Amino acid sequence: MSTDKTQTTREPAVELLIGHGANQSVNIERSNLDDASEFFGDLSLPLMRDRKAGDLSAQTDPLTAYLARLNYVEPLPAEQQQELAERYVEDGDLNAAKMLILTNLRLVVKLAREYQRRWTNLLDLIQEGNVGLSEAVKRYDPYRGVKFTSYAQYWVRAMILNYLMNHLHPVKIGSSRAGRKLFYNLKKTRRELIRLGHEPTPQLIAEYLDVDASEVTRVAAQLDAPPVFLDAQAPGHEKTTVGELMPSTMVDPETAAAEHDLSRQIQAAIDGFGDQIEDPRNKAIWYERMIAEDPRSLLSLGEEWGVSKERIRQVEVQIRSTFKEYLLAQMGDDVEIDWLESFA
Repeated sequence: MSTDKTQTTREPAVELLIGHGANQSVNIERSNLDDASEFFGDLSLPLMRDRKAGDLSAQTDPLTAYLARLNYVEPLPAEQQQELAERYVEDGDLNAAKMLILTNLRLVVKLAREYQRRWTNLLDLIQEGNVGLSEAVKRYDPYRGVKFTSYAQYWVRAMILNYLMNHLHPVKIGSSRAGRKLFYNLKKTRRELIRLGHEPTPQLIAEYLDVDASEVTRVAAQLDAPPVFLDAQAPGHEKTTVGELMPSTMVDPETAAAEHDLSRQIQAAIDGFGDQIEDPRNKAIWYERMIAEDPRSLLSLGEEWGVSKERIRQVEVQIRSTFKEYLLAQMGDDVEIDWLESFA
């Protein structure tokens, strides 16, 4: 059977409506779940009939409520999952895709628990894993001889790890290819080098993973460091938090006012210098090339004034030198402006 159908674009809208109003008391009775569509919509799910009814009140935490509802959905055998995947690929059956996702939600919980030690909110990890599960359904090729659960684990782990990489640390680790490689493989590489009888130094890890040693040191410092809470009391301070001692990335008001005043003075000097230029050609070079947002080329100005572009360049150098003297006369010899050096 051809696998070309797997290339068809599909966007299954998987809606997991398992929550209830915050002010409602939910009583899950087995007798009320004979019709699976009452619980999960237009589906016929295998529900575990030997489960006892459970009471979920408005005070039940979201994780407990979520796991309690998943206990009513029985995982499907590999053969039935294969059949569902084929129905989705061949017929675009969205109900088959939904059932494949819903009956594997407990697999996501199992995998998310493996990373819980690194993240306090298990529901965040489950949510990202569910995204990976949905992605696996869209990309799965049922004709390659690989079980769906084996394939789905890759996407579930990938989404969870990607979430951790981008949210676990205040400084983003995965901003480069080397950073992402180290995030996923640093600890595994250390264990492998120790198993081989080597000390896992940054240089050795860098050679093993084909990255720079400096990148290994940077990422390792973030992964190995204990978490720092911004609202925690700062060492040596009684009423000051760590966050309050961190320098701000914003410009302070005094610096902003000084920079604004300097900018105003420079603009006034530019305007004044242009006003005192008498030669029409020099005035054109100043306004149309030297301070214009879209400066004209040396060639076009040379053609307009009947001279070579080299002559226009020479005049421009003279004007620059004159403007530097004018600016220093207006603002004083102690002015420090980086771009002033270009006016030689």
